[in-house]
Amino acid sequence: MQHRILKKWMTAFAISIAVASINPRSPALGADKIKLALPGNSMGYLPLFVAVHRGFFKDEGIDIELPRLIPAMAQNALMSGDVQYHGLADSGLRLAARGAPIKAIFYGADRPMYYLVAQKEIRSVAELKGKRVGVSQFGGTSDLSARLALKHFGVEPERDALIIQIGSEGTRMAALRAGSVAAIIVPVPAVVLLKRDGFNEISFVGDVVEFASNGYSTTDQRINEHPQEVKKVVRAIYRGLRFAKENPEGTIGIIQKEWKVEPEVAKESYAAIVKALNDDGIIGEKQLKIHFDIIRKTEKNIGDIPVEKVVDFRLLREVRRELSEK
Repeated sequence: MQHRILKKWMTAFAISIAVASINPRSPALGADKIKLALPGNSMGYLPLFVAVHRGFFKDEGIDIELPRLIPAMAQNALMSGDVQYHGLADSGLRLAARGAPIKAIFYGADRPMYYLVAQKEIRSVAELKGKRVGVSQFGGTSDLSARLALKHFGVEPERDALIIQIGSEGTRMAALRAGSVAAIIVPVPAVVLLKRDGFNEISFVGDVVEFASNGYSTTDQRINEHPQEVKKVVRAIYRGLRFAKENPEGTIGIIQKEWKVEPEVAKESYAAIVKALNDDGIIGEKQLKIHFDIIRKTEKNIGDIPVEKVVDFRLLREVRRELSEK
């Protein structure tokens, strides 16, 4: 009993230290301070970073911090109130389906921003039969993306190709370069950098399957008790999304600055990302179906999952209506 209490206390302490220690931007005078946890600095969160760089959060009177937390810690931090939002709506769907009081409030993409990149002599997904394919971790979005892409091209995971868990993006790239695997699944800008080195992009997963990706969540309590704050956050990200889709040159500049890449890499990265971005931040049952199917397979006691149980786009719809009237 004492061991469990100590473990729980240490976990809470670790979360609070991790969240408090990262403050990438100084607070604006009189601004409301909020924390939105991210699992990393992925370009999949481009609308959010555009909103930060363009000052859309400042326009709303919000000083935003973006602590980096692994998924389990981010979920715990959201539920405990140590962060108010997180960018892990995909993994949060399972918790919401189980009854956890959290909702996805915005989705940046309606298709996965992942690419299968193979060794220089491999030109198609079909050629991966009998070979090893590297993903970040089993059960994650990259794992799901890889399996769906393989299946689409007639390569049955585990039977025809061996999926192996490698870890971070950098580790996967190193494994491909070392020849330890035949292919890996990666996001942008990794796909751009690998192609420059002569490796082959053999599939953009977003071309073969649609599912909600790169979403943002908060708690039911936050929505109910602080609706205006949630609306401000949603409005800033929505404006970031619209800017990203409508202003290529300005967005490429932001990519170059935020991810510290060369202009040509930023340009190619933008071209790779923009085709996966959602139009309005709202997704429906079609884009959630794959998530729901997986949840039902792994959670035997969960039947039908009403969309409204896991997402809440009411405030986003208000934002879109108000901005369209201006």
